[in-house]
Amino acid sequence: MARLPVEFFDPTAKQQLLDLPSKELKRRALELLAEVSKGNPKLGKPCGFAFSTGNLFDCRKLYFDEQRDMDPRYRIIYRLLPDEDEPTQVEVIRIGLKVPYGEEEQIYRQVGRALDRLLGSE
Repeated sequence: MARLPVEFFDPTAKQQLLDLPSKELKRRALELLAEVSKGNPKLGKPCGFAFSTGNLFDCRKLYFDEQRDMDPRYRIIYRLLPDEDEPTQVEVIRIGLKVPYGEEEQIYRQVGRALDRLLGSE
C-alpha cells in the first residue's frame, strides 16, 4: 500500500496537535499518525454510535499517552477517505484528552459536533 497523506479536518484539529501539553505527547501522536499513513490505516479501533456523539461509524480512534505502559488519556480520532476499503487519505478530525462525560466537552462529542452528527438541537 502506498503512503497515505495525512490531512487535518479543519484548523482546530491541527491546533489540538500543537496544543498537546508535552513534546512527548506530540511525538507519540505523530508516530501513530505515521504508522497509519505508512501502511496500517486500520490501526485505530472503529468508533460507533452513541446518542451523545451521533454516528461515528466511519471514524477510528487511537489511544496514546506519554508512556506506552500507562493507561492512555489521549485520543486521535480520524477517518479514511474516500472510504475504508480503498483509502487515499487519512483525515484527522480531533486530538485530545478523553475526559469523563460531563466534565468538559468529551473528545467524541467534539467529533460529532465537527461532523454535524449530533442528534437533536444543539
